[in-house]
Amino acid sequence: ALAGHVAGGMSRGDLKDLGELLDEGQTGLLVIAATDLEAHVEQAITRAAKIEKKQLEADREALEAAIDDAART
Repeated sequence: ALAGHVAGGMSRGDLKDLGELLDEGQTGLLVIAATDLEAHVEQAITRAAKIEKKQLEADREALEAAIDDAART
């Protein structure tokens, strides 16, 4: 459910760009965080070869409900 809320806030172009960032055999880390946590996330990611940032539009209440549901299971 959480992935659905996140993907719902991304355009098809954003999803395509995300897929094109990685070459076959590479791995990636997708971090979704509130804007006010951006500096903390940047400090934590110290060995990234590439960093791509996108603004995501999501329904905050639905996203919080999905996170709460996931935490309970």
